[in-house]
Amino acid sequence: MVVLAVLSGLRRGEIFGLRWKSVDFVQGRVFVIESNYEGRQNAPKTRASRRMVFLDDLAMSALARIKPSSAQPDEFVFHTERGTPLNPNNVLNRILHPACERAGIPRVSWHNFRYTYSTWANPTGESIKALQAQLGHTDPRVTLSVYTQPMPDAQRQIARKVARVLDPVGPKSMNTEQTDGGLIQ
Repeated sequence: MVVLAVLSGLRRGEIFGLRWKSVDFVQGRVFVIESNYEGRQNAPKTRASRRMVFLDDLAMSALARIKPSSAQPDEFVFHTERGTPLNPNNVLNRILHPACERAGIPRVSWHNFRYTYSTWANPTGESIKALQAQLGHTDPRVTLSVYTQPMPDAQRQIARKVARVLDPVGPKSMNTEQTDGGLIQ
């Protein structure tokens, strides 16, 4: 579940509503056609949420490893012994939070995985429209302002690029030397 969440950006309801018939192993994608919220199967929350999500080989192989040989198309990918979808809150409280405590890291939420996907996907150079489509957002501003956090390395790269652009046009008096107290011009 966590591998799928981190590598897909799927919402928790989409992960727990996923059925084997919606997993396309040949093309490396899943179809988001229903969601599970509070134990009820529903259509995804918006028209943009009903989508095709492309997955890397790592996510697809993780799904292939957990697929039982007897899996039926209408079976949930993540289900209880009775065949009903797992409860995301139970998984969080019984599995993920204790794992975080054992690892000595802060507790996570399902949204953390979506934020992680968006944040790591943003500096890849792909279009914001592609990221918006993967996440199922109707507005790219939501993707950028809510889900995507700044990455320190990307911020450093921006600072370096701006310095390279300004260096040739800057005044020659900008030569500086470092002292114990700071920079001197």
